[in-house]
Amino acid sequence: MITKEEIEKSTRGSKAKEIFRSGYNCTQSVLLAYEDYIKDKGLDVKTVLRMASPMGGGISRLREVCGAVSALCLLIGLTDGYDSPDDEKKKDLYGKVQSLLLEFQEYNGSIVCRELLGLTQKKDEPAPSKRTKEYYVKRPCADLCAVATAIFEKHYLYTEKSL
Repeated sequence: MITKEEIEKSTRGSKAKEIFRSGYNCTQSVLLAYEDYIKDKGLDVKTVLRMASPMGGGISRLREVCGAVSALCLLIGLTDGYDSPDDEKKKDLYGKVQSLLLEFQEYNGSIVCRELLGLTQKKDEPAPSKRTKEYYVKRPCADLCAVATAIFEKHYLYTEKSL
């Protein structure tokens, strides 16, 4: 399981927090912390950001799967994903995703946005909340971005499999 020390030492985790605090959503923030990796994989960062844009707020403020978790899935897919419907890698990929998402869940208590935020309603209005000082104080989103980013860093940067 990821530790607080590993999260605090993660330079990419710190970067994800800064990116979130600059106004990007949680999914975009985690992905932008790996901008160099995305480019190395031949992807246009602007396109990736556009693709990730509806994922914030637990998928467009429906408060379902946390956007930082969605970004973690996308990064794992970019690294270990398959591109054929008959590919035997599907089982391995799903196992890796489950393992890392369970690590996120163990650390945070959930992978569901509304549970992580302590909300009771199933969805919010589509209009995003204003990013004020108070918003950042009461929302753990920047920290959740750091956790997701650090989990990917731990399992993919510090193993034989390097980015």
